[in-house]
Amino acid sequence: MRDNTFKYIFFVIVVLMITLAIYLLYIDKNESQANIQEEQKEINMIREFNIGITNYDNINPILSNNRDIQYIDKLIFDSLLTISYDFKTENLLAKEFSKINPTTYIVKLRDDVYWHDNTKFIAKDVIFTINNLINTNANSIYKENVKNISEVQEIDEYTIKILLKEETPFFEYMMCFPIVASHAYEEKTFNSKTENPIGTGKYKITKVEDGNIELQIANSKSNTKITKINLILKNSSKELYSALTKKEIDYMITDNILYEEYIGTMGYNINQSNGREFDYLVLNNNDKVLGKQEVRLALSYAVDRNAINYKIYNNKYINSEFPLDYGSYLENPEQTKFEYNTNKAKSILVENGWTYKNKIWQKSGNVLQFNLVVNKNNEKRLLVAEEIKEQLKEIGIVINIIKVNDYMYNNYVKNKNYDIILTGNILPTSPIIETYFGDNNLSIFNNEQIKSILLEVKNINDIDLLKQKYSEIQKIYKEQVPFISLYTNSLFVISSTSLKGDLSHNWYNLFYNIDNWYKVEE
Repeated sequence: MRDNTFKYIFFVIVVLMITLAIYLLYIDKNESQANIQEEQKEINMIREFNIGITNYDNINPILSNNRDIQYIDKLIFDSLLTISYDFKTENLLAKEFSKINPTTYIVKLRDDVYWHDNTKFIAKDVIFTINNLINTNANSIYKENVKNISEVQEIDEYTIKILLKEETPFFEYMMCFPIVASHAYEEKTFNSKTENPIGTGKYKITKVEDGNIELQIANSKSNTKITKINLILKNSSKELYSALTKKEIDYMITDNILYEEYIGTMGYNINQSNGREFDYLVLNNNDKVLGKQEVRLALSYAVDRNAINYKIYNNKYINSEFPLDYGSYLENPEQTKFEYNTNKAKSILVENGWTYKNKIWQKSGNVLQFNLVVNKNNEKRLLVAEEIKEQLKEIGIVINIIKVNDYMYNNYVKNKNYDIILTGNILPTSPIIETYFGDNNLSIFNNEQIKSILLEVKNINDIDLLKQKYSEIQKIYKEQVPFISLYTNSLFVISSTSLKGDLSHNWYNLFYNIDNWYKVEE
């Protein structure tokens, strides 16, 4: 019996060893096949692609006012600092960026950077760029970045001092504009000596001609898969959509929510991100009724952003809970999330002594009936106002829409003589939120704790502490609801299915992951 047991165990061990050997051979074979497939993919990889652009004006990064070119220029020209995917500032041409006092900054520059013509990048280039932006009459979008700079001093070849006219919160975000080569431009002007301006970026301009601009990888040792980018210039969006469907271009960006009317719904990839256009409802906190916290809370629960997005924007806009929820590392969704809940809205009113009588909420002689001001020249906002009116009507809050022209609208904003106004802002890249909580905010909202925090954050460099302070602001916002965030517009990157890689982006940069992009044959 014992001998049989040993024979059985021996047999099992042999079977297991044979099975393991077969498994290892199988794994080795699969790995070999995978390696062959990977090598084959490398062989079939296409290392260039075409980007479509409309309304081309100038490849010069300082002079161009074309949004698409401004994105492309980030591949060609570097800035002192750049902005990460989650909207932190990061060093680029700067090695150190230090705040010495409220109006003085010291910038130490990298000493290992060369222009595309192999000339060394030095402090003189930064000073040239800043001084010309300050003094030029050119219509550059970057003039705003330097408006508070009084002087730039050269400490040494790789160190500069920047002096400001006044303290500028989050000034480092202002330093994210392209630096140009001083030796490549005529003295004291931004007129280029050459047809193809040079930069320090990943790609360099190799050809500029009618209908096409060619970029080549600047460093032959780079691991970037895409070595050539062709900019295909078109006269109109319609031509651009047509070029995409004909596979003449591989990549384009648009904020047009009706793009499917031109290119259909199949045969391409879409990557969506928040745009910079933020709309919100301003609630007059100085009003005797809207000044009551429970009323503002009830309104916030009674507005259905999903319905607005679906009915007005074809589900192509992005709901917003707070001005920082476009991807900023400082936004805390746990603090700002409002869910559409009419029962919650009603219970808040009841708990605070409001009664629903004669189809309207009443308390101590006050009723929940408000005028909502909207610019009649903004077709979409008119539709949003009508939708909000219907939503609030369902829970017994009456809205009268006041449709005004541009002049009257601006007067309402200036004088703050409204109950509610539907308005919007262009969001900054920096986390400045004084527009909504500062001394002159449209909601006439006065909160000493928030004001104190806003003073503190000007001088906080620690990311964790900064997050904590902004989380405190967002907590107060959710409790007090001085205004109601609605939505942002969207940016859509439309690309051919042959373009592979991570195409995620934000409104600052489209090309965070371009090192791993590549194109394949279809």
